[in-house]
Order: sequence, then C-alpha cells, then structure tokens
Amino acid sequence: MAQWQHPAWTNWLYPSSLPASERIGRYSDIFPTVEVGSTFYTKVDQAQLQRWYEMVNNDFRFCFKVSQEITHRLNERSWGEVVADWLSFMESLVPLQSKLGPTMLQFPSSCAGESLKKILSLCDLWELEVPLSVEVRHLSFFDKGVVEKGLLAGLSNAGVNRVVMDSRPIFSTPAYCESLVDAQRKKPRVPCHPVATAQHPVVRFIGHPDLSLNEVWLDQWALKLSQWLKEGLQPFVFVHSSDNIAAPTLAARLDEKVNLLVPDYQPALLLPDSQEQIALW
Repeated sequence: MAQWQHPAWTNWLYPSSLPASERIGRYSDIFPTVEVGSTFYTKVDQAQLQRWYEMVNNDFRFCFKVSQEITHRLNERSWGEVVADWLSFMESLVPLQSKLGPTMLQFPSSCAGESLKKILSLCDLWELEVPLSVEVRHLSFFDKGVVEKGLLAGLSNAGVNRVVMDSRPIFSTPAYCESLVDAQRKKPRVPCHPVATAQHPVVRFIGHPDLSLNEVWLDQWALKLSQWLKEGLQPFVFVHSSDNIAAPTLAARLDEKVNLLVPDYQPALLLPDSQEQIALW
C-alpha cells in the first residue's frame, strides 16, 4: 500500500481497539512493504523512524519517499544545499537499512530533461547498500527518444530503478465521483513504460473506484511482473485507488493473478474476511 492505515480499514485490516501508533505492526503481518510519504512532506524524527523499524517483521521493507526539499526544489536551491540535505536524508536511513526497500526520489513535472544531469548526480551520491529508485513526471522523459534513452541508460549504469507510474485506470472514464475528480487532479497523466533499469523495479498502480474496470490492467501487470520474476528481478508494487479504500482488495487481486502465473513466488496475500475474523486476532 501507499499507507498503512486508513479510516475505512478499521475493523478490517486491524481492530478499532488497536492504537493508531501500533497499526504498522499489524499491517506488516499482512503486507511485505509500504510506501512512506510522510518523509516527503516533513522531516520525521529519528526516534519515530526507529519506532516504526522496531514494530515491523524482520522481512518487512520500508520504501521512503525522499524529502520534497531535495526533489521538488532541485532547481530553486543551490546545488550545495540540495546535496547537504541529500546526505542528511541518507544518514537518517542508515540505522534502518536491514528493513529498507527502494528509497524513492520522486521528481515533479517541472523537472524536465534539462534536470537529468542533476537527477543522475543525486543517484551517483547514493551511499547506502540498499536500492534506490527514481520517478519522473515531465513528458520529455517519456518521448522514447534522446531524453528517455538518456534517463534509462543513466539509471541502468548507476544500478538505480525506474519507478513506473500507471495512472491509466483513473483517466479511463470521466471523473463522475469526488474521489476520481481528486485523483485526476493530483495524479500525473503520463505514459506507462514498464522498463526495468535495475534489480528492483518499482510500480505505482492507481486503481479505478469501479473495481471491475481494473481487471484489464491487473492482467497486464500480472504478466509483466511474472516476466520480471522469472528473470530474477525483485519488483516492488504499490497499489493505490482513487480514494485508497479498495487498495488492499486490488493488491490481493493482483497478487492472485501473479500467483497463477508464478506459483509460490511468495505466500499468498490473504486479507481478513470479516470483523468476526479480526476479533479472533
């Protein structure tokens, strides 16, 4: 998921009696990873990071988003300031390395091809022995020409994963409900180019609130993920939906489809069936 708690998941993924501060532990019993956006918006206290680390299972993986001060102000600030913040961010992750998946550098649509040198320079400065990934949103990076080829070659040479955004589902119909209006306003409408540049490709799938409409894209992703797995890659997939209420259901559905193509690639993702089942926990 792109988060580990949601009001609609209470009495489903975790009981209402479980304090919000402890829900990451329950979440880690069901899902193997989470995309953490809080580090993008603010500096999270080191003690809080450590508490999260200690509350999850040993095989769980956090995928932290890098601070927007680094990615979204890349061209506004001096290079020295950006690098200093980047090194500080990396330092904060050092104690967490045994439970880290790909850290995510997410650049805004204002970062065009002219920013590629800086983007790759940040990748070259990465010091941790865990994966790094890059998400770009300017359309020049999807031109299948010089700019995109330069991005792919640079990431591949640095051993950095490309984040593949798939927002096709939410733009497949008019925005007929509030969650779709919000999703279409906030999520990037970029081409979906499922190219792996390193060992841990990252996929961000934004599902449609009409769950049946997602089947065609889930089938496509199940096939691509099964290909990557058979090639020895270890992809990370984060499933959103327009309001994220149904995101766990979509994730379980995708997991089921992948398991049909690659049996036993990992234990099946089993969601609680009912409040009664949760009560038994």
